[in-house]
Amino acid sequence: MTSSHFSGGHRPAYLVSVGRAVGRREVPNDELARLCGIPAPAILALTGIRSRSYAPFEETEDLGVRATEDLLSRLPPGEGAPGILLLATTTPASHIPATAMRLHRRIFPKGGPPAVDVGGSCAAFMTGLFTARSLVASGAFENVLLVNAEKKTDHLCPVHAPETALLFGDGASAAWISARPPAGRTVLRLSRLRIGSDGTGAPLVTYAPDPASGRKILRLDGGGLFRAAVRTLSRELDRLMEEEALSPEDVGLLFLHQANRRIVHGISKRLRIPQERVPLTLPVHGNTSSASLGITLGEFFEREGAFPREPLLLGAIGGGLTWGVGRLDPVSS
Repeated sequence: MTSSHFSGGHRPAYLVSVGRAVGRREVPNDELARLCGIPAPAILALTGIRSRSYAPFEETEDLGVRATEDLLSRLPPGEGAPGILLLATTTPASHIPATAMRLHRRIFPKGGPPAVDVGGSCAAFMTGLFTARSLVASGAFENVLLVNAEKKTDHLCPVHAPETALLFGDGASAAWISARPPAGRTVLRLSRLRIGSDGTGAPLVTYAPDPASGRKILRLDGGGLFRAAVRTLSRELDRLMEEEALSPEDVGLLFLHQANRRIVHGISKRLRIPQERVPLTLPVHGNTSSASLGITLGEFFEREGAFPREPLLLGAIGGGLTWGVGRLDPVSS
């Protein structure tokens, strides 16, 4: 059984800007090839990744702090304070206290807004965006700070689980969602968002003990996950395009969770959206889990006038299975 929900509301909500941070150490395919025994060219062919961003000396919250500082430096004057902090991670440094509170004490040392963790696995940028839009649309808050921070490299083993070690990197994104578009800026109106889930896909992504150390390492069913990801996101995005009366030619850009290149290209091919309209950060940062969609959007927010006038589509899928899709419209004020 699958379930999904649409985020509507009364007030419009806007994605004003996105900050980002990635691990400072680049790990190329040649380095992993020596550990896992898979040749570097084969790694590139399997994943579309040339190098990954590792953060060996930082915790999840440190990446979140850097991404938030990057975001705040990009916001226009007068944006005010966030009404709530939402934090999403699949790799918490601790469960108690919650990662949202670990981040809260760093960003707001003298006290600040409420802070809560939200879930959604690798789709948590979309579930977080869905939650933020709902909070803004309902009138509960004027501004929401959404942070996705991930340090998957603590849960990898290139010897006993190369299928995940080849993919993942470390990174974070921080998004500002507001009821008011700032003057003189191009922002993205959150026009339509949907999230969904299918618990029958739970066995596709799991943790298992490392045979050597006993620590928990990430395992995935690569073939099953590929088929489920392409099938599910293609279906959900196609449904969204039909509801919004959008043809492939009407879509300015398609932003997808940077899982691996075969999944990204498989979805774009099914939707008949050319690959040149599907931005990639995967080749240089790897799969940064729930932060990857925000990191990819963040690159576009850095470039003046980078967004096309046409609608943007977003899609992400994660373990569970969980997913989210959305339409965002560039708005200049």
